[in-house]
Amino acid sequence: MTTYFIGKETFTCPMIMEGSWGERDIGTHESTMELFFNDDATGFIEWDIEDVGFEYIGLWFTIDQFGVRTLDEYDGVMCLSDKAVALLRKYDVIVPKDFE
Repeated sequence: MTTYFIGKETFTCPMIMEGSWGERDIGTHESTMELFFNDDATGFIEWDIEDVGFEYIGLWFTIDQFGVRTLDEYDGVMCLSDKAVALLRKYDVIVPKDFE
């Protein structure tokens, strides 16, 4: 399988850590999200959160006959952040409203 770097965004915003135990405000941090596509119908976002750590968001897509990707599923975080949705849409991925 071949992986392709698609693009990245760096931003600063308030962060809330979520888990099965609930949620906790962890302050405002600079973050960088990098988007990668694999040569199949998968991809991922590497999310580096300064002074906090790293998250990996697995992505699964449907790819139409024109090569347009539509997000079907994700894994690795409790909810898909608005920053991740914006990054996907910036690179022409269709993100259904269910993921907002």
